[in-house]
Amino acid sequence: MNQHFDLVIIGGGCAGLSLAYQLSQFGENCPKTLIIEEREVYTNDRTWCFWDVKEPIHRDLAPFKWNTFSIKNNHKDFEYSCNETPYLMLPSDIFYKNTLSAINSNKKIQLLTGEKLVDKVTKRDAWHIPTSKYEVELDGAPFVEDKLVLMDFDSNFKEGLAFIYCLPTSNSRALIEYTVFSEDLFTADQLTDRLLEKIGIYTQNKSYTIIRQEKGILPMGNNHIEQIDDPTYLFAGLFAGAARPSSGYAFQRIQTWSKDCAVELKNNHQLMKFKKDSWMQTWMDFLFITVIKKNPIIGAKIFVELFKNCDVRTVADFMSDHSSFWQKLKIIASLPALTFLSAIPELIRSKRRLGGSIDA
Repeated sequence: MNQHFDLVIIGGGCAGLSLAYQLSQFGENCPKTLIIEEREVYTNDRTWCFWDVKEPIHRDLAPFKWNTFSIKNNHKDFEYSCNETPYLMLPSDIFYKNTLSAINSNKKIQLLTGEKLVDKVTKRDAWHIPTSKYEVELDGAPFVEDKLVLMDFDSNFKEGLAFIYCLPTSNSRALIEYTVFSEDLFTADQLTDRLLEKIGIYTQNKSYTIIRQEKGILPMGNNHIEQIDDPTYLFAGLFAGAARPSSGYAFQRIQTWSKDCAVELKNNHQLMKFKKDSWMQTWMDFLFITVIKKNPIIGAKIFVELFKNCDVRTVADFMSDHSSFWQKLKIIASLPALTFLSAIPELIRSKRRLGGSIDA
């Protein structure tokens, strides 16, 4: 290939495709762009979820929506309404189809698949959260289609904090995930037995079919990839600031960045990094992470107290990066004060050990 490109995107994952999609909307004013992607074809290999807060990007693509969710802990089931901020799920095959259609319709963007370009990056130490999930289907109707299980804490997991996340797409079909918060190193494969055990409970031990499997690792904390001192080169995606430090939510953060970055490329021919979170949100996120690291078992109680003492709208806005100053104060007031205050010295010490600071 002997061509000139204004922009080369290495990796056609969520971030790379999202940026290319936003650029495609400029028509003839789109920079000449090449996307290099390792996979040959795009399949339904991911699922992204987000709250319906302030007209999220690609909301119209999400085919699944829940207005009710539950949190389970110690055999207690706490149910909440989220009519004001429904919980949305977007399967990746729908996202890929829509995005690739827009990209392919713009002659100034070229997607090259089946090509691996090794890009050496330096990842700082971070706390990673492994996830393993199966989409299952069975005869009968063991699931409640209009209610998702946001968190079902596993009290038998002693190495950290673990919970089940169940997204029913019908009364007989659901995506069930097992997620772990732990400083011990777990791979997604190591969680499979625990996941299968929980699926047995959710399916009432009836025979089921595994439709597909997902697994991955979410970065927690702000120890992102170190950017190269070169304005023409930018790392993007999960390990470059896309994932919310305390929750792992990333899809809408990627969409917001890709839209802003595309505008910056079009108008000023410059790349744009992910925006830094506010100092208050940053402190809250990392104080939470410090508390969970110090005592993972208490994590279940924290989440239960959060939704018990704070309205769902405020929590959804906070998790979606749209909370006001007063909403953040409500979040703080809903949590056990002594637990978080006692973690502040450890938070300060940990940042000093890493030689960094909590950026505003």
